[in-house]
Amino acid sequence: MKMKRFTLFALFLAGMVSFVACEKDDTKDLNKDEAQQQITNAEQELLTKSGEIVATDGYKVQEYFATQLPSPFYVKSDVSKSVVPSRFQKAYELTRQNLLLENPEIEFYFDYFLIEFFNDVKGTWTWAPDGWTHESTPTDKVIVKFPYPANNATNNVTITYYDFTTTLVYSETVPTGIKVKIEKDGNQVFSLSYSATITNLLKHSTKVEIAFGAFTLTAQESLDLSINNKFYYGKDFEFKKSGKLFYGEIADLTSTFTTDSTANVSITAKQIIGNLEFRLKIEANTSELETGNPNDLASLSLYTTSGDKVGDFVWVLEGEDWVLYFKFNNGEQVKAETLMPLVAERFNSFIDDLFSNLYAK
Repeated sequence: MKMKRFTLFALFLAGMVSFVACEKDDTKDLNKDEAQQQITNAEQELLTKSGEIVATDGYKVQEYFATQLPSPFYVKSDVSKSVVPSRFQKAYELTRQNLLLENPEIEFYFDYFLIEFFNDVKGTWTWAPDGWTHESTPTDKVIVKFPYPANNATNNVTITYYDFTTTLVYSETVPTGIKVKIEKDGNQVFSLSYSATITNLLKHSTKVEIAFGAFTLTAQESLDLSINNKFYYGKDFEFKKSGKLFYGEIADLTSTFTTDSTANVSITAKQIIGNLEFRLKIEANTSELETGNPNDLASLSLYTTSGDKVGDFVWVLEGEDWVLYFKFNNGEQVKAETLMPLVAERFNSFIDDLFSNLYAK
């Protein structure tokens, strides 16, 4: 992981979030072999879970619907579509980046489920060899029927969109809720629920809950710009299998402006990947973040979820780049992206996701 000297401020605001947790009395500092084993285990778990995810019926059906069939909605939506403020539109896709994990083959197509133009496409859409047919009933749901796999003799998959709600924000219609369920051969294989609490454009929160196979996912975000000279952003993301967390992100960022061009920034967060827990702490003024040494401004460490210390992260200036290194408890250092390529990729994605949320207009 590299960063130019002039991008320090942006990178820190992007999600170099503090991983603060209480340590347990029976914890220890792992030696190098133990640390490497924990990192290997986490990398392997990402690979394993990725394979399990794409093997579920829920995943396969939603992917097929989005990639192999023409959308029943998009032509209609081009003609009549709600005008949704971009920040709310972005919230509709908040889980998309996170669900990629480390596998580029994994994709969840939430733009096919979180349809803000629900009222324009109500009724039943049925797939036939020459395309979609549409009936105007029911009047309170959107139902889509198609065969899976493609050569199936009947339309054995049903997607139902229901409980759609909206509110007015400065005379614009904004979605505040929708539910989706996918049934294959009469069995539910996927469900999604989206809800939003909107005070105004400066203060709102969103929540997405998903279930498919043994997997459940909950993603929550909140934003508050309603207090003078202050900005708050929060995120809570949990991905579980059979009730056990295997990937999570918690982040809280507060920025208090001290002048027109500077602010005091406080960031706290946690990222869990398997049995690894990243912790980072930042309390600084933006003027320091612009030009300072990141090692003086941020404390980033790696622990197990049970509290054993795996090691620390340090930044090393190589030419014009600050490069992230991992330091074992014995003091030995190695580039983070070399030691833990998959884990480092997820950490970078976490940072990028926070950055995009913070700076979305």
